[in-house]
Amino acid sequence: MKFNLDIKNKKAEFQADVENIVEKGMEQHEKDWKDKFNTKHNAKKEILEIKHKQKLEIEETNREKRNWFDRIQENKRKQKELEIEEQRRIEKEKNKKIRNKSIISTIIGTIALILIIVGFSSEDNASMALGGIALLWILIFMWADNNDKKKKK
Repeated sequence: MKFNLDIKNKKAEFQADVENIVEKGMEQHEKDWKDKFNTKHNAKKEILEIKHKQKLEIEETNREKRNWFDRIQENKRKQKELEIEEQRRIEKEKNKKIRNKSIISTIIGTIALILIIVGFSSEDNASMALGGIALLWILIFMWADNNDKKKKK
């Protein structure tokens, strides 16, 4: 970098190799960024591994130190967790059945209404209206049957 100033001749000269300076700075920044990222990433991995090992060691020591009362409590807790999981599974199946039943009911109900409308719009197709009414009755019995099972339980 050069800087010349001549006050008598009213001249000023300035030369700089800015491109090389900027390139060096950018290269240094990229290297620093990659190094920082790699060290942080590796440190996080190591910390997670250490925490996992410590957790396993604590569990192992707790298993060895437990007395009979703690073992009974642990078994009860595990049994309760299994029961809760089973209840969730049963509830999920119920919700799935109800959803399927409502989808089928919607389709059958739509077909029944179309049959009723077409059947009553013309005198020749009165049997279609009766078929639609029959489908509606089937839907009513299908939903009523489900309510009877709940009452029995």
